[in-house]
Amino acid sequence: MEQLRIFIMIGFFTVFDGAQNPGSPAPLQSPSYLISVSRVVHFGVPTTISITILTKSSVLVISEIIQRNDSLGRAQSTIQGGSTKLQVLPPIPEKNSSYWYPYKLIVNGYIEQTLVFSNSTVLQYSPRSVSILLQTDKPKYKPGQAVKIRALVLTPDGKPYNKQIDIIIMDPRENLIHQWLAVDTSLGETAEEFQLSQNPPLGTWKIIATVNEVSQEKVFTVSHYVLPKFEVLLDVPDVLYYEENLTYTVTAEYLYGKPVAGKMSVVYVHDFHGIATSYEDWKMIDGKAELSFDVPSLYKSVEYIYSEEFDTSDYVDINVQVTELLTGVTYNSSVRVSVAMYRYNLEFQQYPSTIKPSLNFSAQLKLSTYNSHLLTAEDRSQSVTLTVSQQPLSPWMFGWGKAANSQTQNSSYLEFTPSSFLHPNGNNSVKILHLPVPADGVIPFQVELSENVAMLTIEARYEDIHKRLELYRRYSSPSRSYIQLRSTGSPQIGQSLYMTVDSNFPLTEFHYMVISRGQVVVAGTLASSYFSLSPDASWVPLAKVLVYCIRPDGEIINDVLDVSFTKILRNNVFVSWAKEQAEPAENVSLSISVAEPRSLVGILVVDKASQDSERSNDFTEKRVMEELTTYTMDETLMHGMEISNPYTVFMVSGITVLTDASLNAENSYTRPDFREGFPMPLTSEQVDPEPRQRRNFPETWLWLDTTMGESTTAAFTFTVPDSMTSWVATAFVISENLGLGLSPPAELRVSKDFFVLLNIPPYLVRGELLLLEVSLFNYMDLDLEVLVTVNESSMFEFVTSAGDESLLAATRHVSVSRQKSTMVSFAITATQLGQMPISVKAMSLYTSDSVSQTILVKPEGSEQSFTHTLFLEFDPMKTSLSREVEFHFPSAAVPGSLRAQVTAVGDILGPSISGLDSLIQMPYGCGEQNMIHFAPNVYVLQYLSSLGHTDEETRTKALSYMTQGYERELSYQRMDGSFSAFGDSDPSGSTWLSAFVLRCFLQARQFIFIDTVILLRTTNWLRAQQRADGSFAEPGRVIHTELQGGLDSPVSLTAYVLLALLEDVEYKHIYGSEVSDAMSYLTSKLSQGISSNYSLCLVTYALSLAKSPSADTALTELMNRAQMHDGVPMWSTGGSDVSESWQPRSADIEMASYALLSLYMLGRVEPALTLMKWLSQQRNHLGGYGSTQDTVIALQALSAFASLSSTEQINLNITVTTQTASVAKFIIDRTNYLLYQSQEIEAEKDLQLQVSAVGRGFALFQLTTFYNVETQTLSRRRRADTCEAFDLYIQVMDYDMYSVNIHICFRLCENQDLNQTGMAILDIGLLTGFSLAQRGIPINELVRRVETSPGNVILYLDSVTKAETCIEVPTTLEFKVTGVHDAVVTIYDYYEPRRRAVETYTSETRRDMSFCSFCGEDCSQCEDLVISVFDATISSHYHQGLVQSLALLLLITFSRCF
Repeated sequence: MEQLRIFIMIGFFTVFDGAQNPGSPAPLQSPSYLISVSRVVHFGVPTTISITILTKSSVLVISEIIQRNDSLGRAQSTIQGGSTKLQVLPPIPEKNSSYWYPYKLIVNGYIEQTLVFSNSTVLQYSPRSVSILLQTDKPKYKPGQAVKIRALVLTPDGKPYNKQIDIIIMDPRENLIHQWLAVDTSLGETAEEFQLSQNPPLGTWKIIATVNEVSQEKVFTVSHYVLPKFEVLLDVPDVLYYEENLTYTVTAEYLYGKPVAGKMSVVYVHDFHGIATSYEDWKMIDGKAELSFDVPSLYKSVEYIYSEEFDTSDYVDINVQVTELLTGVTYNSSVRVSVAMYRYNLEFQQYPSTIKPSLNFSAQLKLSTYNSHLLTAEDRSQSVTLTVSQQPLSPWMFGWGKAANSQTQNSSYLEFTPSSFLHPNGNNSVKILHLPVPADGVIPFQVELSENVAMLTIEARYEDIHKRLELYRRYSSPSRSYIQLRSTGSPQIGQSLYMTVDSNFPLTEFHYMVISRGQVVVAGTLASSYFSLSPDASWVPLAKVLVYCIRPDGEIINDVLDVSFTKILRNNVFVSWAKEQAEPAENVSLSISVAEPRSLVGILVVDKASQDSERSNDFTEKRVMEELTTYTMDETLMHGMEISNPYTVFMVSGITVLTDASLNAENSYTRPDFREGFPMPLTSEQVDPEPRQRRNFPETWLWLDTTMGESTTAAFTFTVPDSMTSWVATAFVISENLGLGLSPPAELRVSKDFFVLLNIPPYLVRGELLLLEVSLFNYMDLDLEVLVTVNESSMFEFVTSAGDESLLAATRHVSVSRQKSTMVSFAITATQLGQMPISVKAMSLYTSDSVSQTILVKPEGSEQSFTHTLFLEFDPMKTSLSREVEFHFPSAAVPGSLRAQVTAVGDILGPSISGLDSLIQMPYGCGEQNMIHFAPNVYVLQYLSSLGHTDEETRTKALSYMTQGYERELSYQRMDGSFSAFGDSDPSGSTWLSAFVLRCFLQARQFIFIDTVILLRTTNWLRAQQRADGSFAEPGRVIHTELQGGLDSPVSLTAYVLLALLEDVEYKHIYGSEVSDAMSYLTSKLSQGISSNYSLCLVTYALSLAKSPSADTALTELMNRAQMHDGVPMWSTGGSDVSESWQPRSADIEMASYALLSLYMLGRVEPALTLMKWLSQQRNHLGGYGSTQDTVIALQALSAFASLSSTEQINLNITVTTQTASVAKFIIDRTNYLLYQSQEIEAEKDLQLQVSAVGRGFALFQLTTFYNVETQTLSRRRRADTCEAFDLYIQVMDYDMYSVNIHICFRLCENQDLNQTGMAILDIGLLTGFSLAQRGIPINELVRRVETSPGNVILYLDSVTKAETCIEVPTTLEFKVTGVHDAVVTIYDYYEPRRRAVETYTSETRRDMSFCSFCGEDCSQCEDLVISVFDATISSHYHQGLVQSLALLLLITFSRCF
């Protein structure tokens, strides 16, 4: 904003200092010079000056730009008298580029040694010396996808500019997420890629690129969307005459161009005078449908009154919804049709903006039909009537009577005479012309203007339409002298542009200049009024040709004409596919052709559906035109300025004039925009149409850059993806000489004439029956008799309605008509666990296809796991050791579900480093849980850095997870700077969570970019929560159970916030007062006694980190409270009953971790070793612990101690044996000690392993077992005598074939010490084949978030109390499965997962249902009917097809036998 103020001040100073104060003080003398220069100095661009010498003698002209007495550039040249030449000043040096200190242009003219003129003006500064174009591969992305970005940096003439560029990414809240600084460009181009996280903020994101203070933005959208199977297209006229029927075409086709058969619902909405009325219809569609709508009846049924003073803007909206018959999938499209009240349109074209007396007024009138169709012979048989009126007085002739006889260039006010303004004298000249209509409807005409004309009114009439044009004599000349510039033909680069200067006085000589992109590019002097200029690349995209002459008395007379170009790029590139259509997995060739060798070519190939109508993600010529035009525009000073005198002609051209001639600089004003009168029939361009529904987008196929060699052509071979769709290829080219070029799109359609699609679920449970649906698509021009065969497998069995094992159970015969599709079904039962292959072959005599996919078959029941960890450490002076480990699978374990694996790693953090992507088996959809993908990476990188270890793969992975976690976390930041579990949807920010995020962000600053503004906002919010006694208050919900209540709650919270403020030395210093107050509070509470072990652990670590004298006292008290187990100090919070588990409680892990960190900070290494070893052995098989907080703080503690260990001498051989055989061997040395080595072993019912190690060093060994436990259906009655941590009750409402509602009630059990939990998770397993219904589960004060995955719905509950709460979960059938097994529902406290309850439910109806329930009464829709070959009623066609099918069946059987 400050820069804008300076820009405006300097601009107005320029106007008055340069243009209105000529340097020579004698206006009555003959003028001697006129100097033109752009008002704006562009950084890095030379400044060009047009110099006209009006004397007969040659003049030495010296120009100089100065800034604060420093000369920044100087030029001199001798200009002959009576001529115009250009002078070029060098670019402004980068070190002198500034808004703050203005630039002054000084021009002196000398004849020999005598100064004959001197003048100066102030120039504005603009950093815009380059253009930046941005491209992404798509306009819309899903979470987890990569955003591909290209940036092009161009000079104003469209050539590459090799300069470093900064690129930043901002999320929808304008948080800075990622940045690339000082990136080098090659031929002006660079490419980057930004990986979106799995849970980013949804909405509009920004990419901002900056070069030399010039910035460019591009937006993209992040949202959840589903790839469409087909599209609905409407071929509808943009505008319709109200007396005609609306006829149009609806096309429903798959993305690969084939027709869709379905049911079509059509809704028409007619808007009449702002009143909307709806009409509905429905029809069947098979690819295309012709529809009509009776528009005339809409206007017959109402009393229609139309006034010529306004247009109704009536329209008809058409909304079409097509439902595919095969699958029931629905897509829609909509369009708006404007209703025209006139059959014809009239438009005035190519006329000057002002009239000039005594000259001919030239223009043209365009007659067209309302829908722009060709005019008929009958249309052309009638003439257009023009009524031309010339009026001597105009409402815009303010004070002209005085202006004719006085100098007006110093006027600072406007005059008008009311009598002349309101009362014309009636001397109007009216002329009526009848003009014939040519075939193209373009009617040129001329009007000879009178000497005293002030207003020209032209009315055009044709049948019932008329248009009115009003123009005024705004250009004032004291001598009433005028010139007018016009051109013929369309301007083209490299071709002569012929122009004519008309005048009402003898014109013997005049001067001209061409202004483009804010610079004078051509200037000269001419003697003929008919002349030609040669446009070159410097004119593009828009140039102004300005002509002027100077009368002997010093009056300047001028005119300007805009010259625009449609072809703006000189370079060319063409892309073409070797063929128009291809099949999936086929190799195709893409050819590239360019105009110049060694050019850089960027190629983009995306699905046709990924492009919106504007191709907003891509480089387009329209976008390049808009960018280059910005050099010409100067909206700050020129908004609304009209051409009214020579001064404004120069001003609207962006030129400042230094002269001793008369500019006649009257004050300028704006005028109402009523040159064209009404009525004005609306066209589709004049009505803002409602946006068509945006499409969903698949992945990008190709995104690559290539540099051409010495050849101008190249061909690349690619393998077509499996998707059947249309792919669109575009390319850009850039070279040193020709600059930028863009290709037209090239389309490749991918499809097959006959193919098979499978509709299969992601998983089944062993024993469940799936009705496998196979869709067949026939796009050939003949009917097909097809045999569909499913390959047999040992992992499933075919099922028939009769219950036998018929040979034909795996085969179906089906007729598929030409250009049609159909579906067949097979009933199969999954019998074995693992990836079950489904291979289907469809064969006919003319074509065939096969497809293979897999379904995961899971065991019955719910999965359990157990991990036993050994810390293998040699006794002094020994180089071998042996340990025993055993595990007994429970008797209730489901057969076939038993698995076991052993792992070994030579580093304390090794298990966690390998599992950075999934340390815990829990959801992470809130602001605190998301940090499980952020904080551990910080500690791993800190640890690797301390060791000097250069594992680039681990480093890259950790940085990627941190960047994505950072991006996700910012979606939980509130507007006030705080963080909360669900961001702005929470009533308040959370002190605890804000402190946690701040601490992690400060720790991460050494590895990734963290926006300082975000840190400061959070810290300032935390400061506001500090009370006078130094403690911190919690205004929000505490989702961590251990921090919720009790007398020590403020103590633990204050310690937690203090940890964040102490994390960074700079912040500790800046917020020293807050840190001191918090330490005083904790010290005071410590002396009074802290009852909670959890709070004492936090306080001890906080005081240790702060190097407080009280830290030793706190640690002593903490160690005195420890309970020793096998020599390991441990702490417990006691309290509520929790489920049995091999893992300690999450709170116990946290306390041990804080104690370990305190021992580390106070240098008590020896006593901490046993605690460190114990903590390292409590991890799960993923490398984490039970929840987020215990995992984060435990890994921080382990990483601190791990850095003290040495791995220089490590060299271990580990052997794992059972009683009968050796089952695993591991070698660990200096080269692989961080490698997490894993091996599956046979899962015997009773596992007894002997682990032997030989060598030196230490290692962590883990045995992890997995098994499923059969979920027995518990009683649906509530039983008061048995209650786990939660009371959980489930009721199934199964009244519909295609939907099931699950009613779930829950509460905290009475035997729990706490009255409510922190955040809880309700994990709802779904019956196989079902998914959450579209209406979903509403978000409210209890349910804060809903996540879905195949087979599961996860609800984030704000808390669970002892009062019962119920939730209904609506589900819908997606895959046809019967014999369903029980599904499992689990509820647990997120921060104490052992506080949980598990319940099962099922649908008894679907458990016992036959698959024939989906197939009709006789199961005929899923099985072939047995037909006798002797049945005389069989048609010859069917008989022939049957014979073909039997022949095929024999061939298949024969091939299987051999």
